[in-house]
Amino acid sequence: MVVSRGKYKKEAYEQAISFRKRGFTYTEIAKICNVSRGTVSNWLAKEGFSAAIAQSNKKQAAKDNKARIKLVNKARNAERTTKYTEMLKHAETEYKHYRSSPLFTAGLMVYLAAGDMTDPRVIRLSTSKTDLQQVFIRFAIEFLGVDKKALHLWLLLYPAHNEVRSMKYWSQKTGLSVAQFSKNQIIPGKSNKQTLQFGVLNTIIGSILLKKKLLKFIELATKELQK
Repeated sequence: MVVSRGKYKKEAYEQAISFRKRGFTYTEIAKICNVSRGTVSNWLAKEGFSAAIAQSNKKQAAKDNKARIKLVNKARNAERTTKYTEMLKHAETEYKHYRSSPLFTAGLMVYLAAGDMTDPRVIRLSTSKTDLQQVFIRFAIEFLGVDKKALHLWLLLYPAHNEVRSMKYWSQKTGLSVAQFSKNQIIPGKSNKQTLQFGVLNTIIGSILLKKKLLKFIELATKELQK
């Protein structure tokens, strides 16, 4: 029996109405009824109930998306927590191997004295003393596994400082490229300290994981020194 095209279209239209009332999207209906999405849109766009369903579907999609994002973030947080826990255990093991190294101990004490202990996102050492910067940079490369090119620098300068000259000075002292300097900060006023003739260098390592490891090293070293 051959079904006429008109009869088929009528059946498809009636199916489209039925599925739409049950909340199906235009795309889903098009696949079920074997017609184009444009055809479904022409059939249903002017139906009052269809607009209400579209709004309902939109709200449900937003709700589902919010729930999905919440689940993804929960999974990521759990993964991140596991990673941090494992890293801290490894730090304890590494500390036992590193603690006899003068460079390791010196690097920890330099950071304890002149490093940012509060920001959990970055490791930041701020000092105008070249020897301290040299020690810490060597420490970061050898014991934190930081790639030399991953170190970022910026200078805190007074208006009287020669910015280019200061960057070249610190580049020579640290062995790092001038290209690794980000925007330097110029503060108003005047410094009478001779130690600030080339500004204060800020050495930055952007890593939450490495910051946690460094603080764990310092915690272990401090406890050992207090015994």
